[in-house]
Amino acid sequence: MKTNDGKQKLGKKKGEEGYGQGQAQIAWDDDVLLDEEAMVEALLACLKAPDYKPPTLPSVALDLMRLSQEPEVSFEDVVKLLEQDSMLAGRVLKIVQSPLYSGAMQAASLHDALVRLGLRTLRDIVMEIAMDVKVFRSEDYTETMELLRRHCSATAHLAKAVSRYTPMEGDYAFLVGLLHDVGIAGTLLALSDSVASQRGKRRPPDLVSIWPALDRVHEQAAELMAEHWKLPADLRMAIGAHHQVLIQGFAHPLAATVAIANDLAHDLGHGLVPKEGAALGEMTELERDCMSSFTTVDRSDPKTLEQAREALQLGDEQMRLIESDAAGLLSELTADTE
Repeated sequence: MKTNDGKQKLGKKKGEEGYGQGQAQIAWDDDVLLDEEAMVEALLACLKAPDYKPPTLPSVALDLMRLSQEPEVSFEDVVKLLEQDSMLAGRVLKIVQSPLYSGAMQAASLHDALVRLGLRTLRDIVMEIAMDVKVFRSEDYTETMELLRRHCSATAHLAKAVSRYTPMEGDYAFLVGLLHDVGIAGTLLALSDSVASQRGKRRPPDLVSIWPALDRVHEQAAELMAEHWKLPADLRMAIGAHHQVLIQGFAHPLAATVAIANDLAHDLGHGLVPKEGAALGEMTELERDCMSSFTTVDRSDPKTLEQAREALQLGDEQMRLIESDAAGLLSELTADTE
């Protein structure tokens, strides 16, 4: 459908007949790739379409999330649940036996891991594996997804470290850090699916065309995905506000924690800009230049970071300690994954 000026209309608006019905596809042959506002509208329409489905997470991961919210859970129930997915259980054991988690004593079984680390940490590990296997994977955007995975993992560990210096309950700090940029990954996957359904299109657009628009929609996209997965409300709100911090005039402590952790990850070389000499062979030179040029993508402004520090009661001395801890933690995390 075209407007009076001859341009292609990108979908129904609220109040128009047919709004919210049918399927959403992005018409790549139109001017949408040249207009950031049109691209934002098209991406959101794609994500809000009734037929949109985010990547399916393993049922074991979602069931473990629900178990972790219950006041009393038996270790036997948790172990039985994990054993339902042998691949996932094997990866859990491999991770908990790594230097990052094992400490002086390695866990020889899932029960040992649960006793040593506790249900919440084991839940975090399982969710990180689930995101790696089911979300941060794309044949069209392979290297971008790998950068996202590394950045989200680093932010998750840093968020947990930041929470130790605050008076807030840090139960979901790791998970919000892990999921804070899932909206970028989910949108890239939606783009691939949309293009695959249109005849004559071999691959979705280059990052150069969509990167700034992705930045503008990724918080809302992440919150939509978390709603589809039926994640806890507090976690969803924090994911959707990690660059705003304020929700209805009040600072959300989890969003504030992740805003600081995210900023630290970028500053310490674990952001979305490819490192010089990084082994990202499938990323084109144009895509590298794009991500290196848009350095404000996924960054919070100074005022927001100041609000986050105030909300968490973090003074200069505490921030110096956090930055020192962060550098050591990321060094250990990098060594553990090499």
